[in-house]
Amino acid sequence: MRLRDALQVTPLKPLLAVSCLVLYAACLDEPSDPGATGRPAAVDLFSAWPGDESFRIAAGPSLVVGSDESLPLGRVSGAVFFGDGIAIADVMSYEVLILDAAGRLLSRHGRKGEGPGDYMNLAAIARHADGLVTSDASFLMRATRLDASGRYIGDTKLGPIGAQMSRIVGAFGNSVLLEISEMGWWDNRLPAGPMEIRRPVTYRIVRLSDGEIVFEGTRPGEEQWALREVNDAGNSASSWEPVIFGRTAVSAVTDRYAYLADTDSITITRYDEAGTPVEVVSFEQPRESAEADWVRFVSDTLRANEFRSERLLEDLPARPTLPAFSAMMGGADGLLWIREYPNPLQDQVVWVGFSEAWERKKRITMPVRLNVLDISEDRVLVQAKGAHDENLIEVYPIER
Repeated sequence: MRLRDALQVTPLKPLLAVSCLVLYAACLDEPSDPGATGRPAAVDLFSAWPGDESFRIAAGPSLVVGSDESLPLGRVSGAVFFGDGIAIADVMSYEVLILDAAGRLLSRHGRKGEGPGDYMNLAAIARHADGLVTSDASFLMRATRLDASGRYIGDTKLGPIGAQMSRIVGAFGNSVLLEISEMGWWDNRLPAGPMEIRRPVTYRIVRLSDGEIVFEGTRPGEEQWALREVNDAGNSASSWEPVIFGRTAVSAVTDRYAYLADTDSITITRYDEAGTPVEVVSFEQPRESAEADWVRFVSDTLRANEFRSERLLEDLPARPTLPAFSAMMGGADGLLWIREYPNPLQDQVVWVGFSEAWERKKRITMPVRLNVLDISEDRVLVQAKGAHDENLIEVYPIER
């Protein structure tokens, strides 16, 4: 079966967009059926296809930033390929670092404060046109725009966030996609004891020119197995763990569009910079059953951490199938990259890059352990830890 045969693209007319989204949102929590459907077998998006552009990454990085004492990194909140080099957001120094392709520092911008170009919490960084956008959404509640040299050119208020965690997913056109996550116990009216919860994730598309929120929508967040305990004084304490093979909301931004999805099924809604949903794309991805030894491996790994609650882990649920995919990301090469969901004993994972026309353009295999931040035509940008737990940014060449 060809990919196009397994792909359903639904353009959304402006007058029907709201009703289509309501119907789509109502289906997000529907459980997937891993059994027989009577339909032809689905195409595995992550398998090689005839004449595909299959690649792998080099065995070791060609560039490591942060291991040299002359340029240490504090706590990195993000990094992107920028021109021929790299732009890094360092939370601890309140700075954006601009490096060339060889890792040499070209410039640094920002400081602690509340004035123009200052940060209280440098939470994210993204490319935007010829420059960059950074966010301090949780404290100053604004996006800061930088030019091609990294210099400050303006900022935009992102609206009230409250006591929630937020980050800019990316910038596209005249807008940014903002992800807002709930903090703490999301509903204190719930009874005490262990239970399954999904704390919601809110997405906003905000115009950079004037800060107007042009879209706001909620997706079900990470599936969690939670424990809430209330003492005699009425005070509560809580903890939680992700459900084994659970589902969660995911998002990405390319040069022209924002994408929202749920890993429960590959159904992706594409939005333009005005916040208009332009199409819904659905893939028929085969489901892999979660084998018993995988479940035991994950459970034992969690129990090995001495800070975990044994009571919470006693009945930690496991989904019978793996999610359809695990992550997606807009790359410096203009592609929308989707990462397969590996089984827990798998040491390599596949990323597939899609064009705007939903053609599979490139396939890259890389180690599961890598925390990928960006992908360009010939390099992969990774966040890592050094031998002494120092923060590192690494660049891996892409090879055939």
